[in-house]
Amino acid sequence: MQADFKDILNQHQALLSRVASSYEANDALQQELLQEIALAVWQGLARFNGEASLKTYILKIAHNRAVTHVCKEVKKQEVSGHDNDDWEFAPGQANMQPHEVAEQQADIQQLLVAVRALPVAMRQVLTLTLEGLSYIEIAEICGITKNHVGVLLQRAKTQLQQELQHA
Repeated sequence: MQADFKDILNQHQALLSRVASSYEANDALQQELLQEIALAVWQGLARFNGEASLKTYILKIAHNRAVTHVCKEVKKQEVSGHDNDDWEFAPGQANMQPHEVAEQQADIQQLLVAVRALPVAMRQVLTLTLEGLSYIEIAEICGITKNHVGVLLQRAKTQLQQELQHA
């Protein structure tokens, strides 16, 4: 089982990293969230019954853990009274000129900030859509109807467009 878990984690590492980065801005807290997700996946694999794909099951675990993490961090910030939003994102484009890499990083940073500003339900639907899941799979993960997925996705897109136009 441990070898299977390592294989599963390696296979879905990029996906889980994208989930963590869409919920957490701080690099150290992203790594903490990834560890929490990995633990939750390891614990949840025993309950996997094959009703959904393994990817869908893992994404459900990851998003649930991420929502819990965000709620916990918001409470910490409310208690401490300050925001911890220091972060850096480096996509590592070797073939690009330095100014192109800087522009791309700025665009990615701006997009991630806008995505993180979305309400959690919209953020979940948007990130799951970007991972290629169907409305039915997203509805199953989020515990909502297929139609509500469409509504939330449309609202998320509209809000992102407005946010990015004003930036």
